[in-house]
Amino acid sequence: MRACCKGTESVSLKKTLKSVCKKVHQLKLVESDVKAKSCSADPDEVRPGDVFFALSEEDEILEESVGLAIHHGCSAVVAERPVPGIDSVPYFIIPNVTEGFAAFCHAVRDYPGKSLKLIGITGTSGKTTTSYLISGMFAEAGFQVGLIGSLGIFDGQGFHIHTESEMPPDHLVVWLDRMAMNGCTHVVIEASSRMIANGWLGGIQFDAVCLTNIRRDHLDFHKTVEQYRRSKLGIFKYAKKKALAVCNIDDRISEAIIPLIDQPLLSVGIRNQAEVGSMLVERFSGEQTFIVTAGTEAVSFRTKIIGDEFIYNCMMATALGIGFEIDIKTIVRGIERVENIPGRMERIECGQNFNVYIDSARTADSLAAVLRTVREVTAGKLICVFGAAEYHDPAKRLQFGKTMSTLADSVILTAVADCLNFETATAICDIGKGFTLQNGVQIMPERAEAIAWALSVAVEGDSVVIFGKGEPSSMEHSDVIPFCDRHFAKQWLYENQTCSV
Repeated sequence: MRACCKGTESVSLKKTLKSVCKKVHQLKLVESDVKAKSCSADPDEVRPGDVFFALSEEDEILEESVGLAIHHGCSAVVAERPVPGIDSVPYFIIPNVTEGFAAFCHAVRDYPGKSLKLIGITGTSGKTTTSYLISGMFAEAGFQVGLIGSLGIFDGQGFHIHTESEMPPDHLVVWLDRMAMNGCTHVVIEASSRMIANGWLGGIQFDAVCLTNIRRDHLDFHKTVEQYRRSKLGIFKYAKKKALAVCNIDDRISEAIIPLIDQPLLSVGIRNQAEVGSMLVERFSGEQTFIVTAGTEAVSFRTKIIGDEFIYNCMMATALGIGFEIDIKTIVRGIERVENIPGRMERIECGQNFNVYIDSARTADSLAAVLRTVREVTAGKLICVFGAAEYHDPAKRLQFGKTMSTLADSVILTAVADCLNFETATAICDIGKGFTLQNGVQIMPERAEAIAWALSVAVEGDSVVIFGKGEPSSMEHSDVIPFCDRHFAKQWLYENQTCSV
């Protein structure tokens, strides 16, 4: 897809860059502003008059791409460092060219987000669940809601599945424009650490930010835990001065950075004193009841998704709703209307006499939280199918194994990627090292075989938890048919169990 953006009005390049960058240096001797209505980050796709944003980090590729963009007629170049011998077009140097590209994309589209209430959700886990709950709450309050997340996009009229793990800036602005045209009033955006660190949110001004938690993740990109944590905190750079912040005070890292947040803030917590608190009343395999307190008010929630992590997500949505002055009863109805989220403690019910859940835990903490929740509602054995993948942080693979060894009765390690490549096989071996001799692990590379085996050995009172990516299609089962944990499990249960539905 062409990395570009085109609008209808010419905008000032220098002014737009200065809106997101403190330092903007122009190399050309005679400084002049550039006005344009389109931009591109792909030198092969530059059209005459485009501003070219050179995203390449390698010197040789940078020289080549800048030269090609000039050959195609770009009106200016924006980069993070100079290229020798370029004097035919204005050349701007900024600290983060991706952020400049993002801001200019929004500018040429006349900032579609300015007509919307934008809510950013970030954190190691719980982003998708929290975004769905907030969307349900706003919808119940009568607002037209747009949603941009890891499972897809709702543009106010229909749901669109997208395959990108993160939303590039030129795509993000197009979707916001579309949502504004479709009559959306509020948009909920999942913001990954990569999006924040890369500056892909340039041009965005959030009206509210929810920080679910900060744990250990994505060290393949961020290199250190400190850099990862700093990137999460960076989302507040894209928040309005009076934007509402909602933070989990029970999360150790989130609690530590609360003094650094210079926005009106509402905290949520179960163990620590917070503006929005909660207490579990009862929990079963298919529903739970809990009380949420906010000031002098206390309301009861009954949800079909279970677990303490889900309660935290509900508290985040509740706090946000209070900040937006939504009636507490409307908040409860909006949250309770979300009965199922793909791959997030998703319960599979096909008349079987044992529990089946699908989840997408990516960290050892999330994995442990799910297994503890399921253990709580399991009378028999807890059987775990875990899809290993090369994207799992090597440093935490051993912890995955230790967690499952401690909390599950039986574990089957399998693939989660499109094929069992060397990296996936290595991940499986690394995870397997975390198991004790007393509690071993089976390895079944074929994912369908692993899930079928787990379901076949489960008896009344047992629970089977299938861990994977959580998206509708986790891997390619064949050259034609995309494999889906949910669909496969349901089909197997209907074909092999005595069902009541």
